[in-house]
Amino acid sequence: MPEPSRSDILNLVKPYFKTQPKGLGIAAGCASPSFPEGRMFFFGNVQNQFGQDLALDPHTPFEIASVSKTFTSTLYAYAIRSGASGETLAKYTAPNGPLPISAKLGAITLDSLMSYSSGLPADNLADPTDLPPFLPQPYSQRAMLSYLNASPPPLAGLNQQYFYSNLGFALMAAVLSGGSLELRTFTDLVAAKLFKPLGLNCCFFDWASLEHLPLGYNYDYSIEPKPPFSAATPGWPLFPAYFGAGGIVASTADILQWLLFNMGLVSNALSTTLAATQSSATTVKWGDQSLGLGWFLSPAAGNFPATVWKDGDLEGFRSYIAFAASDQPGVVASDAGAFVLINALGVTVDQTSSGPDLAVALTNDIINLILGQSIPKDKSSYPGTLRGRSRLVTPR
Repeated sequence: MPEPSRSDILNLVKPYFKTQPKGLGIAAGCASPSFPEGRMFFFGNVQNQFGQDLALDPHTPFEIASVSKTFTSTLYAYAIRSGASGETLAKYTAPNGPLPISAKLGAITLDSLMSYSSGLPADNLADPTDLPPFLPQPYSQRAMLSYLNASPPPLAGLNQQYFYSNLGFALMAAVLSGGSLELRTFTDLVAAKLFKPLGLNCCFFDWASLEHLPLGYNYDYSIEPKPPFSAATPGWPLFPAYFGAGGIVASTADILQWLLFNMGLVSNALSTTLAATQSSATTVKWGDQSLGLGWFLSPAAGNFPATVWKDGDLEGFRSYIAFAASDQPGVVASDAGAFVLINALGVTVDQTSSGPDLAVALTNDIINLILGQSIPKDKSSYPGTLRGRSRLVTPR
């Protein structure tokens, strides 16, 4: 399989730097069995929150937003799930379980929390209904669990409908920590069970240094007069209660290693989780997409292979990771994979508000390069091009 060169990828990204601010950076990575150690590419430049220039290199941190969900679901598959698990929240709920949440949520299966089919309300939309009316700042895990005890959200049919629920992953963080109300337990668990074994230097947002975190930008092409971007405030009001849904800060080197692991190119004890996370965990679908544990599973389309993917949106940051689906995850390696990290949210291929997302398009273009396929002019058929689906919305 061809190994993409820097000039190959430069030809893909250079149209997007014509009207961009100083401080916009694009980081990309890719791998295949032909070059199993992977490759990294960097374009543009970044500045920190104080307007000082930062190096854009393998160690530059990015907020990866909802790509964090794939870490939570992997930890769930490794620490709790056994086979086709039907375990529910019932043993964790009040009055006898370790979590102070209403027994009305007890019928939710743990698998459905991780596969967007728990019946919990969608919260990637404006004015989500699963938050207290007076949101504490910062919103702690303890406060989130207390609210779910006093005012549990109604369920719209367990395992019967797709709703993108950040709350489901926030709840899983509490489950994984054994019911401890100390959030540190969850973050330490992720660090010990995932970061350390895979050699990742990731951290959670509250550990990140603003001196080294790139300044992010939000794009709105409807703004007049131009330019169509504005600097974003770092962070998110729901940290740290929602760390299981989107709290990880990671470098390009870290996400390359995460890609290699999920493609089956890194073998260790965690590899036993890949068959579970990358297989349909529910009969529910989102359009033609099947739902794995944390991941979305897209069918083949023309010459483009069936893919496993996840995206992430946060104020000022966009991430997307995808790889060709394997018939035997954890046993047979994926043929091709790639990811893109951008310190900007809302950048599109055609620089219009309705155009295909840049991170999605670049990632899938790179996969096509690896597979020796032509790069399509129309990016709208790529998996993940429906924009705004996974965003961690700032409460109003």
